[in-house]
Amino acid sequence: MKVIKLHQKQEIILMKFREGASIRAIAKEVGADRKTVRKYIRQYEQQRQQLMQIGDVQPTELIESIVQPPKYDTSKRKPIKVTDEVLERIKYYLNENQSKRLKGQSKQIMKKIDIFEALKE
Repeated sequence: MKVIKLHQKQEIILMKFREGASIRAIAKEVGADRKTVRKYIRQYEQQRQQLMQIGDVQPTELIESIVQPPKYDTSKRKPIKVTDEVLERIKYYLNENQSKRLKGQSKQIMKKIDIFEALKE
């Protein structure tokens, strides 16, 4: 999962409403999933409609909704515990990488994602 930053959220909204770009084109440009792009566009449209219903809308209120950083729901994530066993395993993989590097086997080195996948097993 890639985390969307504030400037990317703003870019999504501006590309949609200023340039009239499609959701697919925006997703490709920003490097985000189409569902994520659609979520931020809908969120902006809902906030805009709510402000319009109130009437007497100040442009600063709309801008404020754009510059709010994205919020992520972390309540559904499982907590990850780093135990001594996990730390030992990580040290083992890092030592293996170091020895492979010294032997000139740089292509056999485990990347971060490889170590993560190995730890999940």
